[in-house]
Amino acid sequence: MIFALAFLLLAGSIFAATCTTEVYAIASDGTPLTWDVYTPAGRRPGPAVLVIHGGLYISGGSADIGPAGCASDLADAGFVAFSINYRLAPPGFIPGQSSSGRYPQQYDDVQLAVLAARSDPRANGKVGAVGGSAGATHGVWVSATGARGADRLDVAVGISGAYNFADFSPDDELGLFQLAVTNYVGVPITDLDALYAASPMSQVDRSVAPLYLVDSMGDLMPAVQLVDLVARLKLVGARNFQSITLAGDGHSFENWPLIENDAIAFLHQYLGGSR
Repeated sequence: MIFALAFLLLAGSIFAATCTTEVYAIASDGTPLTWDVYTPAGRRPGPAVLVIHGGLYISGGSADIGPAGCASDLADAGFVAFSINYRLAPPGFIPGQSSSGRYPQQYDDVQLAVLAARSDPRANGKVGAVGGSAGATHGVWVSATGARGADRLDVAVGISGAYNFADFSPDDELGLFQLAVTNYVGVPITDLDALYAASPMSQVDRSVAPLYLVDSMGDLMPAVQLVDLVARLKLVGARNFQSITLAGDGHSFENWPLIENDAIAFLHQYLGGSR
């Protein structure tokens, strides 16, 4: 009995993911950008998946319970998971940040993370992402911009993202949405051209990386955000996406447990690897 228990404990320590915090890049203003790396022990290098936190573009971090739990689940599924930090917009900031953290700096930081993950020796050169709320915004932007095989994602899961900063259709959550996106872009609410140009919607074309897109019926993100992006994807002829609206009022990584299996299967479809 004692031997069996000891074996189980040893096996758990062998196969459990390990987590370390590292600097993955230096931002343009000199800010050290960090990530928490969840590496499945005892496995060959596998695909990398970035986990991108939300927080209205002004707060949040890699160790928040939602991103951390998602990263652990991804490691259990055979991915090397990198839960990342990026510069924050006012009044937020991360250690060492001297710039505003406004558009396009957060997008730039995520693209640096893609490059770092793609060249990381613990991974195999393929990079996907799971982002929640603001993190979903970033994931879709970096799925549509940058160079393939370099700083563009190979696939992304977006949960409760803002995708069209210029759509102010009536919604119970419109006020919070407007405050968040105008602060991130740094323009008044009347500057719809600038807001749209800073939106993932403005970048999406048929070359966009595969996307798995999720919101909920009572989401804090206005419902039109997912509607707009899906309409745009159809208009440009993209065929490599799926979208789903869940019951309930979960937002961002609150919805991760409801989509985990399907989202992981979607990532495996485009990145390879297995549990």
